[in-house]
Amino acid sequence: MNAVAGAAAVARVRPAAAARTRLLQVVLSLSPGGTEHLVVEMCRRLPPEFEVSVCCLDEEGAWAAELRRAGVEVTALRRGPGIRPVLGWRIAQLAAQRNIDLLHCHQYSPFVYGRLAMLRNRRLQMVYTEHGRLSDAPPSWKRRLANPVLSRFDGAIVAVSDELRRYMFDARFPLGGVSVIHNGIDPQRLPTADDRVCARRRLELGDGDIVAMTVARLDPVKDLITLLDAFAIVRRCVPAARLVVVGDGPERARLAERSARPDLAGAVRVVGFRSDVRQLLAAADLYVCSSISEGISITILEAMAAGLPIVATRVGGTPEILSAGCGVLVPGRNSHELAAAVGALAVDERRRAALGAAARRRLESAFTIDRMVDDYSRLYRRVLS
Repeated sequence: MNAVAGAAAVARVRPAAAARTRLLQVVLSLSPGGTEHLVVEMCRRLPPEFEVSVCCLDEEGAWAAELRRAGVEVTALRRGPGIRPVLGWRIAQLAAQRNIDLLHCHQYSPFVYGRLAMLRNRRLQMVYTEHGRLSDAPPSWKRRLANPVLSRFDGAIVAVSDELRRYMFDARFPLGGVSVIHNGIDPQRLPTADDRVCARRRLELGDGDIVAMTVARLDPVKDLITLLDAFAIVRRCVPAARLVVVGDGPERARLAERSARPDLAGAVRVVGFRSDVRQLLAAADLYVCSSISEGISITILEAMAAGLPIVATRVGGTPEILSAGCGVLVPGRNSHELAAAVGALAVDERRRAALGAAARRRLESAFTIDRMVDDYSRLYRRVLS
């Protein structure tokens, strides 16, 4: 056999390069938030076999430009108020134009419009992830009526916590059809003493201040008024206590008004949205979450990565994160219980150090972004097979 013939024979038996799976992440927007953070990280970290693009039902959001710089295409549908069935057809059209194989719909509205898209584009398959709920109220009768029908599709339904999976069963999703994939983050390195000094200077905090921090969308579901009421109680016994609230949202004016009252005057700083949250956490002595509902809180995970002790309400998936003695759980909507837990940690430096070290170990063992992306990659392959 001559060289040309030999090369041709090899070419005939060499397997062709595997085709990439085209994946469309469907979200409300890419405005800063926990779910949006996870979508951005997945777009960056999924294996090369997945070609990823993003569809936002509403506006693009601040993180869209960041993804575009990384080579990820982002489309915003800019829906108006009310139910808009035409969005389902627009998602189907977008999927057809890009030869999309799989939709990954994050949260309930993208899921509903994704299901409508599947009626128009029959080749589509779907993964739906529910990340949480907006209150601690039971499922509405409308969802209980619609979900048995909406959940009939070939694909996968995911909850980010076992508690949320049980809630979805109450909302009449099939219990056996909902799996759990916990959220994860990049642990990065632990903050140093120098990081602490720099972060405190940035926030204009004193070296002797005992700093509690919370990072949240300023929304009623975070129940930050209860946190402020609790902190006013803490201040009576720990005058050096300070509270830093990082985030923005519809509750900001109300929180500013409460913070200005005499029992909190000068003790609370509401600093708005910040892109340097991981650096700012180095300034804190403890982290507080007062939510009335959570899926798996990304900000709690970030506080664990920073080696901070956590005080959090016993809601949603939070008890699943803070098992193994790495935090203190209290009832929701209870300022006195919250104050007692925060106050006890504020005056006990050794316990803070022990809980913070346990929190960091817990994060590294169970809640990393690499584990989460691996779980979703396996799920995508299973759905497409």
